[in-house]
Amino acid sequence: MKSQSATIRIVNIPDFETRAEKILEHLKAHLIALRRKNLAKLASKVPATALIGDEVEDENFLHDDDDALGLPGEIEFDPFDDAANLSHLDRVTLRERAEKLAKARIAASGIAHLRKDELERLRPALSPMKLIMCRDEAHADEIAAGLHAEAPWLAAATEYAWHALRQSARCGEPVRFRPVILNGPPGVGKSLWARNLAKALELPLADVDASKGGAGFGLVGLERGWGSAQPGRPLDLLLAQRVANPLIVVDEICKAKSATSEGGSHHAFADALLSLLEPATAKSWECPFFRITFDMSHLSWILTSNTARTIPDPIRSRCQLLEIADPTPQHLHDVANRQARRLGLTQAARDAALAALEQAPVLTRRRISLRDVSRILDRAVALEGRPILQ
Repeated sequence: MKSQSATIRIVNIPDFETRAEKILEHLKAHLIALRRKNLAKLASKVPATALIGDEVEDENFLHDDDDALGLPGEIEFDPFDDAANLSHLDRVTLRERAEKLAKARIAASGIAHLRKDELERLRPALSPMKLIMCRDEAHADEIAAGLHAEAPWLAAATEYAWHALRQSARCGEPVRFRPVILNGPPGVGKSLWARNLAKALELPLADVDASKGGAGFGLVGLERGWGSAQPGRPLDLLLAQRVANPLIVVDEICKAKSATSEGGSHHAFADALLSLLEPATAKSWECPFFRITFDMSHLSWILTSNTARTIPDPIRSRCQLLEIADPTPQHLHDVANRQARRLGLTQAARDAALAALEQAPVLTRRRISLRDVSRILDRAVALEGRPILQ
């Protein structure tokens, strides 16, 4: 069953048509309708024969020659069809007015600085966007149960999401999670858990890697004038999916980077993220690319890290920190067995994979993560599909 939804506008731009071709179509239709209306008024005062022509003496002239012409009977004559035949002067005048009106509307809307292709890219934001809702508290319980069954060692994260969903359902509000940091060893499934949460709620999701995000331009976008100018990932997701409360996952916030330009300007990933995390600034957030203010306050943020010590203090102070432990050997065994069945491995292949997983800590002399489980299963799939030499 699908999640419920509401709608909201994320940009405060007048919702009127700014494309000259569309305005021209409306003007043509209006002129034709107006002329037909005027002709109808005239027809009520003047005999129909006066509109059709002086040579008409018999009202049956429209049907007398039907058989001779090979036409079906009961053809109705519409003396107002000429109203739709616009003259060349009509068309030129209407096009000039449409282009003038389009320019005036663009100037009044505050988007005159945008190119035509940029305006088309922005167009989805001009209409109300969906807000995904949690149907009811039972739905929240089902989602939490499913997440816990897949990753019981992430119980702290699941409980956090569970309470947030129940509150949203109870209050009839859109789904939104307060910013949270999942801190724990690499390879324990923090990002996978977030993706499963988004999938269960049918929330659009975007991944941003803070360790590769440079100064945060991939997060908030880069202003026009640069060769790589574009909107940030979150806004791009909103425009593509037309959902105002997607889930944004920021991986490895503990490795967030910064950069200093040749002119001495300092740009940090943490600063870019803060502009979207802070409710006051997210509500009226200005996109560097479009140079228009958007309401980004409905986004949900899940950040992951491997060590809390290197998380920038301004980010940490605005997020709830949840400590995530390693999965136990039994957890890894259960995950491997479940995934092997989903992959359709034979019993022999499953047994071999589980045996390899059990021996892995001794052979590798290190901790085993979910990534190791995935590699073992990938190897089992490859070996099972290999032809046997006779």
